[in-house]
Amino acid sequence: MLALTVASFGVFSSLPVFWTLPAAFLSGSAAAAGIAIINALGNLSGFAGPYAMGWIKDATGSFSGGLLLIAAVAVVAMVAVMLLRHDHALERAPPHPAE
Repeated sequence: MLALTVASFGVFSSLPVFWTLPAAFLSGSAAAAGIAIINALGNLSGFAGPYAMGWIKDATGSFSGGLLLIAAVAVVAMVAVMLLRHDHALERAPPHPAE
């Protein structure tokens, strides 16, 4: 139980940082579309993941292959995020209009 608690700290502590990525790389309506695509892919993976796990378990007789698939997808996502280029101009506040 202690190991699961520590693991959940790691997983859930990454979520606030993850959801800042669309706004850090996109602006305006593109950021909204980026958040929508992330949400849609998350919902699709929540649907497809259990089917993939079951299919691999039926094909191999073990859960190891399905868990390796999930780990591989997580590593690919991590590499994709690390390869993104960052535009520092998006972090600067726009100038205030003259009052």
